[in-house]
Amino acid sequence: MEEKRLVLLKSGNISAFSEIYKTYVDQLYFFILKTAKSPNLTDDVVQDTFVKIWEYRSLIDPTKPFKPFLYTVARRHLLNVLKRASHESVIVEEIKRHTIFSENVTDLQTEYSECRGLLDEAINQLAPRSREVFVRCKIDGFSYKEVAEELGISEGTVNSQIVKATKSIKRFFSLRELLIIILLNSL
Repeated sequence: MEEKRLVLLKSGNISAFSEIYKTYVDQLYFFILKTAKSPNLTDDVVQDTFVKIWEYRSLIDPTKPFKPFLYTVARRHLLNVLKRASHESVIVEEIKRHTIFSENVTDLQTEYSECRGLLDEAINQLAPRSREVFVRCKIDGFSYKEVAEELGISEGTVNSQIVKATKSIKRFFSLRELLIIILLNSL
């Protein structure tokens, strides 16, 4: 009986295909569900398997048992789907990591810009000579000796100007922190 249906299926008979579908759909569903563990995935694999059976019906050998052929097609399709899903999840994770990294870089750049703006504001409040010495040593990276020679002052004077400037900048930031704490407490 099955061999007759397979011959008809091979020739494109839709009724034969429908009979084969009715005969095997439930068995195939439970076979796939054991591995897939997902009813939705199982439904998709079962339907795709029968579509493949219809598309490749010319390859069916009616003299051989159909069930092992059907299960082999279904198992291979499931494995391909799982492999593709695994590969896609790796790509998605990579995209997420890159996105999180990019967002962190953007956040860091914003914070740096804000901090740099505050530092510039603090430096601009320094006395002119302290500001000049501080910028040349701490921002531009010149040594105390180089700055002393360039400005015609002693290294000791450069050092004392740096100490004054540093204290003033720390005080500037301390006052900012105090204002932020007061504002937060008033909310």
